[in-house]
Amino acid sequence: MKWGIALAALLALATPAEARPVSPPPEMVYHIFVRSFADSNGDRQGDLIGIRQRLDYLQRLGVTTVMLTPLYPSQFYHNYFADDFEGIDPEFGTMADFAALVRDAHARGMKIVLDEEIQYVSDRHEWRTASAGQPESAYGKFLLYRDGTNRTPVPTLLGTNDFIVWPGQKRQVFTVNLAEPEVQSYFARYLARWADPDGDGDPSDGVDGFRIDHMMDDLDNAGVLKDLLAGFWAPIITKLHGLNPKLTIIAEQADWGDGAAFFARGKVDRVFAFPIWHAAGKLDAAGFAAAIAGSNTAVPAGRSQLVFVENHDTPRFAHGAARRAEILRLGAAITLLTGWVPSLYYGQEIGMSGTQTDDYAAKGDQPANADARDIPLRQAFRWVPDPMAAGNAAWYRQYPEAYHTPDSNDPGDGVSVAEQDGRPGSLLETYRKLAALRARWPALGYGETRVVAQEKNLVLIERRAKAGKALVLFNFGGADESASLPLPSGAVRRYGKARRNDAGLLAAPPYSATVWTTAP
Repeated sequence: MKWGIALAALLALATPAEARPVSPPPEMVYHIFVRSFADSNGDRQGDLIGIRQRLDYLQRLGVTTVMLTPLYPSQFYHNYFADDFEGIDPEFGTMADFAALVRDAHARGMKIVLDEEIQYVSDRHEWRTASAGQPESAYGKFLLYRDGTNRTPVPTLLGTNDFIVWPGQKRQVFTVNLAEPEVQSYFARYLARWADPDGDGDPSDGVDGFRIDHMMDDLDNAGVLKDLLAGFWAPIITKLHGLNPKLTIIAEQADWGDGAAFFARGKVDRVFAFPIWHAAGKLDAAGFAAAIAGSNTAVPAGRSQLVFVENHDTPRFAHGAARRAEILRLGAAITLLTGWVPSLYYGQEIGMSGTQTDDYAAKGDQPANADARDIPLRQAFRWVPDPMAAGNAAWYRQYPEAYHTPDSNDPGDGVSVAEQDGRPGSLLETYRKLAALRARWPALGYGETRVVAQEKNLVLIERRAKAGKALVLFNFGGADESASLPLPSGAVRRYGKARRNDAGLLAAPPYSATVWTTAP
């Protein structure tokens, strides 16, 4: 399906006819936990071919950028700590599979962003096996050790090297010496290979960006690797932009703050809108308005942030919203209509639930060091209701003795693509409808955002572009609310149910979003 066809399908969901489609479509990121998204070969492991087979689904949703969790080989189910930075985890596929995914995505006008966690390696990585007790080896300076004999590693991540790896392994993680010039040179070359695999100067066969996980200036606030934004990351990012000026570097700021320092000192292109996420999760109208105002200060002109309500490290929005349909639809509107670049976490669009579990603590594990506690946030995408059906990547169910937490969603509870596809009013169709609005109205797809008013649980924002503007009214409360809020004459309601009441006040239903558009 080409973008013209996909865009036409989206626009068929929106009215009225006088608006003109924007081209290219406004960006929407879809964050995939690779192991859990789509299984193509029946081994219950999500894989690259499975993602490639679902590109039609993603395009119909309005997705333009696919952001993947790490692909490199790792003994950790989430792949965040590499056994080897080179290559792809065999359970995900091959380099040929990845090249085919990039090729097919690019043919559709879509982009691919890779997640990279390069600050740590596992105990199987060559940098550890070749350097432990061997300071004279080629990798003797690649990891952090306390002593000159390379016998005592520096524990920065959570203050330990020891971790409990699902399903019940005891493994170790070591900190990469990012202050070592050879390490910086290695990663500059490593990332460049993903951006231009054949090194011919044409990046069209490479990825379109990187998400840098756990990015910090002083790694883990340990005082041993400092000034990383300017000293390590900025030079690498400058080289990558020289290779491909359109390459997008996204910082996952480890402090979950506003990201201002990452722009100023790290030279990144985007950060994550954590203040907006924080307010959205609490349904905090005043906090939401403040987060928007703060974002307009923190995010420089020409750069952006990813607006989200959930990701692989946070409770699912549906969990916090107790699966109430109107709150889930409000979450969709927050994600897609607030501004900047929306980012959906896989399954968000069908209302998948889940939160961290401490169930493993009762069995003697250390919760802070046991990665199984996060599996409920990362369960199999529900293509069909039965979690064990073909295509659903329920990898964690292969070891029932090691995974004793029930699935967060039950068969038949309506949380699957099969149960929502084409059903008016379903959460999936709500996301598609909002994506269609963004594709039709430039102010919603590209416009700058400012807060017009905030009163009690109501927030009115304006999205402005050259082709016009849009107003979005959010009600974060559980009751009808009304206020004397400005609404220009001639504004036309495009989505939602807020309206002027008999008293002339703007009234909004509980947990709702309403959109109006106006002429330039």
